[in-house]
Amino acid sequence: MKPLHKKILLTILIIGFLFYIDPVYAGPGGTIAKGLFKTWWGKIILFALFIVLFPLIAYTYCVEFFAVKKTKKQLNQIGLKNKDFSWLNLDKNVRNVFTRVYIAWDKEDMKEVSEYVNHWYWQNQQSVHLDQWKKENLKNVCKLDQIKSVKPLYIELSDTKDLEGSKIAFVITADIKDYLKDRETNRIVQGKNEFGDEEKIWIMEYTNGKWLLDDIREGKFSLAFAKMKNVIPEFHSSTTLTTK
Repeated sequence: MKPLHKKILLTILIIGFLFYIDPVYAGPGGTIAKGLFKTWWGKIILFALFIVLFPLIAYTYCVEFFAVKKTKKQLNQIGLKNKDFSWLNLDKNVRNVFTRVYIAWDKEDMKEVSEYVNHWYWQNQQSVHLDQWKKENLKNVCKLDQIKSVKPLYIELSDTKDLEGSKIAFVITADIKDYLKDRETNRIVQGKNEFGDEEKIWIMEYTNGKWLLDDIREGKFSLAFAKMKNVIPEFHSSTTLTTK
């Protein structure tokens, strides 16, 4: 389940807990909360939360589930012609790039992943972010504990025979620690020194027979990517690919 969805469900569960818990054990805050939800308007608010949030979560989950399922099927069909597009190879390559990029971020040196990231992206990360933070005497701490899931949401195939320039958007969930601290005082100025689930959209581009990181978007855009129709040119659709 998505981190955002977990937060929504946790909020609902907490509200539900406050509604049913005995005031003797709740303390002042809990008693006030329970008192609120004992009122007619309080019950309406609680009911509205369930009505509004659960359908949204269910809709998002269903759209993305079927998008990922169909996209994986299409990738495996494309993989019959080019093994770099088969899902098992893609999953392995994306996880490899993801891991290496996080190591490079932590070392504050994107040159280490120059063969896994396109030229524009690694230069942008180095000059706009990493080098700027160094000038501000800030240290970027970026640790990856584990990759929990990699799911393909959207394909955009090029119309070339070798598929050069094709792009795929993946939604990746991982357990990550990411924060900025002052180099002298070690005071954290942004983020938290703890691991937590993060979800991002990684866009990979097929360049010279390799998958390179092209861009990263926020996880909140996953539904938008899942609703987009995969781009399969007629040149490739002749291999009996089904469209999304």
